[in-house]
Amino acid sequence: MALLVLFLTQLDFSGYIETRPYIAWNDSINIFGYNRGWLELKHDGTNYGTQVSLDCLVPYDTIGFAYLTEKLNISRLALWLGTDRLRISAGKQRLYWGVGRVFRPLDVFNPVNFLEPRYERPGSNAFLGDLSISRLSNIRLIYVPQFNLKKSFMGLRLGTNFLKNDIGFNIMHKPLPRKSIMGMEITGDQIIGYWCEASYTVEDTAHYAQASIGLDYTFPFMIYSMLDFFYDESGEDNPSNYDYTKIITRERTTLGKQYLYLSIGLVHSPFFEPSLNSIINLNDKGFIAIPQVTYSITDNVEMVSGFNFFIGSETSEFRNLVAFDGQFYIWLKVYF
Repeated sequence: MALLVLFLTQLDFSGYIETRPYIAWNDSINIFGYNRGWLELKHDGTNYGTQVSLDCLVPYDTIGFAYLTEKLNISRLALWLGTDRLRISAGKQRLYWGVGRVFRPLDVFNPVNFLEPRYERPGSNAFLGDLSISRLSNIRLIYVPQFNLKKSFMGLRLGTNFLKNDIGFNIMHKPLPRKSIMGMEITGDQIIGYWCEASYTVEDTAHYAQASIGLDYTFPFMIYSMLDFFYDESGEDNPSNYDYTKIITRERTTLGKQYLYLSIGLVHSPFFEPSLNSIINLNDKGFIAIPQVTYSITDNVEMVSGFNFFIGSETSEFRNLVAFDGQFYIWLKVYF
């Protein structure tokens, strides 16, 4: 009992509560959104650590704020053991693969979120190992088990640094249905920040290449700019061939071949950050315009407000992903 009390006193408690209402319009006005609570218990010791995160999501529908079923998830439940030289973690944890800011061809664990690239990524049940083989090089191994072991996912990444560039070589495999991914990534900063990652995927019925290239730069007066280009050989050139059921079933997160994400914003003050962001489908010329303002009311209270405008022809991808022409949102998050 004394050991349990000592362990609990060593835990760091943190988290947030937030509300995210949206007002959407087309022929009528619709209101929807969700409330969320996130509680994280974490301990980082010398040779071991634990993390538990509880995520409570309460969405509401578009008619009179009628609340839907409350959803409580354990988003993180993991334990790590080891040292800086060799560390092994097991359990439900956030997996981050790839170096892209928006598009990550090597990240098979998290879907792309155009409207919020820095969204809270869900946890995945996995075993993860990191081995440092020199001051600048390391090996990362991952195993994502499934009840049917043939559907389990395995991956290896060899990382190093060459001429002040971080470089990674990746290989991943799943036997059933057969899927093998080989890839490479590079990131660096030489006045202009840059990153690139590319993958080649072989499946039972298809093989295709994907690549993303990005740049960012901060101009005088602290004006930050960023672009991220994505090419997907498995996508469609012609909008008439789009299969939106693959978006619904999460088989795909994009339908076209070429996309460009653009962002420009003022980062002079950490308390007030206006920005203009846009994701463009270069094949059908449709795009989403996202003017946004982030305002820190206090050190632990943040408000984000903005619009999502879905613009393009009637056959363009982004006009058909949602049932409205635009959204206004105002998010309020309180950290503790």
